[in-house]
Amino acid sequence: MADSEGIKDSNVNSEEEPDNPVSDKNKQSGRGDSVRISIRAFQSFLHTNGQAAAIQHAFHELDLQKTGRLDRSDLTAFMEEACALVKLELDHKIVQDAVEALLEDVGAEEQNYMTLEQFEELFRRHPDLLACFEEEGSVAIRQSALKAPVGSDKLTAEDFQLEEVENEQVWVHAHTRWKSQKLEYLWFIVYMCANIIAFTYKASVYSNRDDALAVFGTCIIVARGSANCLNLNCALILLPLCRHALTRLRHVPNLSFYFPFDAVLEYHIVIGMAIAVFATSHICAHICDFYRFARADETDIFTLFGNKLGDEIPEGIGARWALMLQQPAGITGLIMTSCLLVAYPMTQIRRKHFNVFWGTHHLLLVMLVALCCHGIGNLLEPFQSVYWVIGPLLLYIIPRVWRETPLSTVEVLDVSLKKGNVIGLKLERPTSWDPLIKAGMYAFLNIPKVSRVEWHPFTLTSAPGDDYIEFHFAKVGDWTGAVHDLLGDLCRNNNNQDEAPDATEAHANPQAIRDLVVRVEGPMGASTQGFKDYPVVVLIGAGIGITPMISVLRELLRDHGKMKRTFFYWTTRDQNSFEWFTQIMDDIFEADPENRIQIRHFLTSMKQDDRDLGAVLFHHATRARHHETNFDLILGQHTHHQVEVGRPNWKEELESVKVASKEINCNDCGIYLCGPERMADSVADVSFDLSKKDPDFHFYFTKETF
Repeated sequence: MADSEGIKDSNVNSEEEPDNPVSDKNKQSGRGDSVRISIRAFQSFLHTNGQAAAIQHAFHELDLQKTGRLDRSDLTAFMEEACALVKLELDHKIVQDAVEALLEDVGAEEQNYMTLEQFEELFRRHPDLLACFEEEGSVAIRQSALKAPVGSDKLTAEDFQLEEVENEQVWVHAHTRWKSQKLEYLWFIVYMCANIIAFTYKASVYSNRDDALAVFGTCIIVARGSANCLNLNCALILLPLCRHALTRLRHVPNLSFYFPFDAVLEYHIVIGMAIAVFATSHICAHICDFYRFARADETDIFTLFGNKLGDEIPEGIGARWALMLQQPAGITGLIMTSCLLVAYPMTQIRRKHFNVFWGTHHLLLVMLVALCCHGIGNLLEPFQSVYWVIGPLLLYIIPRVWRETPLSTVEVLDVSLKKGNVIGLKLERPTSWDPLIKAGMYAFLNIPKVSRVEWHPFTLTSAPGDDYIEFHFAKVGDWTGAVHDLLGDLCRNNNNQDEAPDATEAHANPQAIRDLVVRVEGPMGASTQGFKDYPVVVLIGAGIGITPMISVLRELLRDHGKMKRTFFYWTTRDQNSFEWFTQIMDDIFEADPENRIQIRHFLTSMKQDDRDLGAVLFHHATRARHHETNFDLILGQHTHHQVEVGRPNWKEELESVKVASKEINCNDCGIYLCGPERMADSVADVSFDLSKKDPDFHFYFTKETF
């Protein structure tokens, strides 16, 4: 589960933010206007005077007192204003610490100010800071110049070589795609062949039945072929949802190398589309059949059906249509068609109106039950649909019934409310979980006090070695909102006087949670649990999507196995979110002296602007302090990592992962992501492109789905 990740346009002037204390303080000191001018003044100056002159011009703009130097107060005001412009709410002391780090970097901590020479030296020693002094669009212009054709418009030998390269790229693209998803493609081919065989077999049988052709014509061939494919697909449609069975199959050694467990929900969607296609084909063919039946010779009808339709066949066209629709096949057919017409359109609103989708989608279970009874009249052949569907239907329904019993109820051990409005729920671990639980799994939760019928999936943040199970979730929907209000009130109403007033989380009173009923179904296999298949792995969590990765990190701290390097990325819009799992980050810092786990945090609510001088200097100061002392100014603690601002540049990040992997002789890397679709698409595209460019190294990308 993950919250949607995005960045708002926060590049606004401070006077539009009257409630911002930093901006108000700067305006009161008279510095705010000058600082805002300095951020932009050198950009227009740059156009006509060049980079070196622009650096000097920026220095003089920042020198508010015109003393020929940048005092600590000038730098502090400038950085506070820069942070306010991008809506980064920082304590005044953090900004002062950043200024201190900047002065230390230029050797001016004793004199408490920075001279022009030191300011210029800062940019000479750190060329990456010069981005804010480049003309807008200059990078794009340089790239265009490099790609611009030289000479005449006539085709040259180089053009033909380029065409050959492009043709080769098609092969490389296909080869990389095959390497990434060969299991999915192979099983899809098997699935397509099974449908072709099912249709062809039944169609060939009825193409040789003269009695059926005499009554219904060739339409019966399409109807019966489609019916056989419907039986096949209705038998398969529930298998991806038989999570308990699939979880146990995941434990079979090496089976994951032969079956694409992580793609079963995609297959569920594909099979659902196939059912829609074959159902439409079957219905249209039967309309044709009924048309022919209404006009067929009575002798041919008795030859085909005998007395199954009664001793007399009515003469009128309407009466014959009514006769067919009154049969068990006709009645159940109308029921199934109605279920499909209601349920299928609701799949388009799954994300916005999940409860509506969830309720109407259960009509497809009614459709499957009707299918079991569809052929009981034995009109054309002995009915068989029930034999196709009954097995998967029982595999699906039995766990659904079991979870509604008291056996699924577990004891609540603790409820906590963390900064950033995240609820932590710690439960007793069922003994039945012991042989199955692994890092990265998830479970379904139900709280009857909120809703008796709603079950929602949440990933475990506890490790397999813990004697409890733990979940964390944010307020992102109707159900989670109601649960958040219920459990949050228990924490806020706790009258425990021992609770520290500045604690990062509040806990509910044990007495208050004694009567809280929570039911759990699980554990369920998930894609993230495959992290042990690779010596190098990238874990990416967006917002609350960090939860499955926390479970994995806890397991790696206990036993890293064959893992040589782990790259953990966490993007969040809320600065307080970094305090959700402070303890696990501290544990990594203390228990990972070999630095096997590389951690990268990104605060995406802050606008990343390489042309904003204040932001550039602030970022440089925080990096300098972390480089010297491993102390992150934004987190306020010692860490292997530091908080970056803005969205990750996935091309740069994954390229660095590839380089680091090759240095330790690893040519395969697994990427596991729990986050929004847009982020998943971006990471998937970059990982594919990098794999395509280097045939000796490959990224295997997987997105967490429920």
